[in-house]
Amino acid sequence: MLNDVSGIARLARAGRRAACLLMIAATPAWAQDQPAQTPQTREQGQSDSVPQTREDVIAGERADKVAQLWPERQNAMVDIANGLAERGLNEGLESGKGSNGIQMTLGGMREAQGMSVGVGYRRSDLFHEQLGVRGTARGTPSGAYMFDADVDFQGIRTDRTYLRWYTRYEHSPKLDYFGVGNDTSNANRTSYLYDDFSSDFNASFELVKGFHVGGTGGYFHAHTARSDEDGIIPIDEAFPADSLPGFAEDTKYTRVGVFAYYDSRDSHTGPRRGGLLVARYREYWDIDLKQFAFRQTEFEAQKYLPYFNRNHVLAVGGSVVLSFPKEANAVPMYLQPMLGGSDSLRGFVPYRFRDYHSLNLIAEHRWHAFSMLDMALFVDAAKVVPLKRDVVDVTGLHYSGGIGFRVRMRSAIVSRIDFAASSEGVRMSWTFSDILDPKF
Repeated sequence: MLNDVSGIARLARAGRRAACLLMIAATPAWAQDQPAQTPQTREQGQSDSVPQTREDVIAGERADKVAQLWPERQNAMVDIANGLAERGLNEGLESGKGSNGIQMTLGGMREAQGMSVGVGYRRSDLFHEQLGVRGTARGTPSGAYMFDADVDFQGIRTDRTYLRWYTRYEHSPKLDYFGVGNDTSNANRTSYLYDDFSSDFNASFELVKGFHVGGTGGYFHAHTARSDEDGIIPIDEAFPADSLPGFAEDTKYTRVGVFAYYDSRDSHTGPRRGGLLVARYREYWDIDLKQFAFRQTEFEAQKYLPYFNRNHVLAVGGSVVLSFPKEANAVPMYLQPMLGGSDSLRGFVPYRFRDYHSLNLIAEHRWHAFSMLDMALFVDAAKVVPLKRDVVDVTGLHYSGGIGFRVRMRSAIVSRIDFAASSEGVRMSWTFSDILDPKF
């Protein structure tokens, strides 16, 4: 009999451990850190309530006995993993910007390279909180990887100013290429290897409430080559050289620019009200080759219209990218605006269309489904063109639409799954950012 009882106890403990691990995956760590109610705290709470009956006392004693016989335990490794995930997830939450230590990271790399997972480390209290730093290393099963570092000069930060230095190196063994233009064929797909290194300073000043102006400047280096993908024609055999500007020609740039934005959103990570207007202008100077110098202007607008007590939101957004080569230069293929994937024309594969100029429009109807989950119906319309004057012409747009699911934590959208249909089929995308997150 004793053996049966001890066996049942062991099974119960194992069941509780398994349930705990499952709940950790679905429950925010900050929501799990509630203190357990002990017999002492129960007695303290009961002393301030109405007198107990004898049945209540007996039931309480039985519960205390069970808690002593089968105490709740959690494996120390689960606590460690939970803490790493919490700090990494909090990086995307406005209330979690001060979290320090080792982090787990998900996403943040280029599309079509597979799910990226990595580790990071953050300190926001260096030199008496004068300096904040964060670095990450990420990778995917396909062999893509990225290293980045972000330095926040907090000592000169105020409510109206900031200065940051961001450096990144990313290796992508296979990026799809379909040619240049709005009417390329899906059957012409090939791919190329792409590596880039960038290091830029960004500074901003708030002129009036919500309106910021700033400058950016730094260095950019790109490397392209054939990919090792089997079953396709190599890119430099599938397309003539004049349709592959910058391919296999390592290019080094210095780049400088200015930007301005007006932000009235109620949240930066999952807005339900307000809007955003952004403009950026940058000059790219080709240091060595003197063949690929150009300038690029980017505009973006967003608006959020809530109704039904903010449980329903109509979110609309649009962006325009204009690229202009200098004199006899060309805009390299890897810096031309591209459409397709999880952030534009979701019914098309990533990098499906590219050219010198692009127009991208998005509309979503979002509603609160239940705790931590929003749903959305959406439609996308976009195109690329070789001439600036054709951007405002609404003909030639590609369309896609579908349904999506957004996981929310506090006010932030921390994960997004979209099912989208287009003239080229149906595809699913899963990412860790809002579709309307500013692209620059």
